[in-house]
Amino acid sequence: MLAFRYRDKGTVIHKLNPFCKLLWVVSVLVFALIFDHPVYLLLLFLSTMPVIIAATVRNEWLSVMKLTLYLCIAIVIINMMLSYHGSHVLLEAPFRIPVMGTPTVTLEAMVFGLAMSLRLLAIISAFAVLTFTIHPDDLMLSMIKMKLPYKSVLVTSLSTRFIPTLVDDLECISDVQRSRGLELDKGKLPQRIKSRMSIMIPLLCNALDRAVQVSEAMESLAFGSGTKRTFYKEIRMSRVDVVTLTLGFFTIGFGIFMCLSGFGDYQYYPTLEVISMGGLEWSVLSLLICLLLSVVMLAFVKRSSDLD
Repeated sequence: MLAFRYRDKGTVIHKLNPFCKLLWVVSVLVFALIFDHPVYLLLLFLSTMPVIIAATVRNEWLSVMKLTLYLCIAIVIINMMLSYHGSHVLLEAPFRIPVMGTPTVTLEAMVFGLAMSLRLLAIISAFAVLTFTIHPDDLMLSMIKMKLPYKSVLVTSLSTRFIPTLVDDLECISDVQRSRGLELDKGKLPQRIKSRMSIMIPLLCNALDRAVQVSEAMESLAFGSGTKRTFYKEIRMSRVDVVTLTLGFFTIGFGIFMCLSGFGDYQYYPTLEVISMGGLEWSVLSLLICLLLSVVMLAFVKRSSDLD
């Protein structure tokens, strides 16, 4: 089982300034929300792959994507079942549901669900980079440097560490129960659920005990009593980092300009629009993707400058 936690692998993406990675994730998030065209969303998702490869977190990324894929399938199915809008009817039930009407499956609802799944995949893929390549302490320090409330940042940092710790506890408790002869994967569904209870109870106890330990540690360190804070580690900005941030802000501005100019629009309802793009739109979209991928090139430049 892969732990959903940060591991310093020493890659160019891991060594990149946290502010640069945060800005890259924000840019992917913004573009995933403002663009509706399925080709844009697909290319946006694919643009995260080079960053994943450069960070050598492919296995961790795949473990996250497998879980996300189940959610995407559920989104498509639920949208097809609940959204009856669309002119291209694929299936129609022979009965009528009060209030909801006759259940109908349309091509528009299916394509819209697939597009929303691509949007979710792009966002989750970008945040996977954030999780696997930024140390939680660096993430917390970056947020504090942006003048965000310290207590809210601390709660966010503790939350990002909660899931990986819970996964580690789950794996450890499962191994202990198997060593005691408990069969977790045998028998019918009720038996498996009953066997899992022997894991959930210790897992819940550990989580509550850890929460008490954290609160006692914060109290012993007089958390919240001081007004001015100092930090052991400082995030320093190099020239390459400044260039990366400048290019990142320009990329976000360029993407918003594209959206305001009508690029990336697509009509799903009531009739599905034909997926077609002109030469100018392909050129502009290619430029946007290249700007997004420039973070990988600049990460290699930063490593070279650090070695010099």
